[in-house]
Amino acid sequence: MLIILACLLGILIGLTMNVLVLLPVMLAGAAAYAYTGQGQGLGDISAAIAVSAVALQAGYFIGLTSREMVAQLRARLNIAQSRRV
Repeated sequence: MLIILACLLGILIGLTMNVLVLLPVMLAGAAAYAYTGQGQGLGDISAAIAVSAVALQAGYFIGLTSREMVAQLRARLNIAQSRRV
């Protein structure tokens, strides 16, 4: 479940934001998981943080490469504002 959420968040970030946002999002996710992962060992927490960081970056790459496709889909469905004068 953590991998899916991290990947979906990465796709959303990739579609809307710049690459500089990845580091603060990864640090916030690591802090949140370390805080809620009470009772787990250090190895388990660090492995989960590493896997979620990789999933976030993979999702960002997917979102980044699909920006043009989403823009074309939005234009076809008339969701985006027309650029015609």
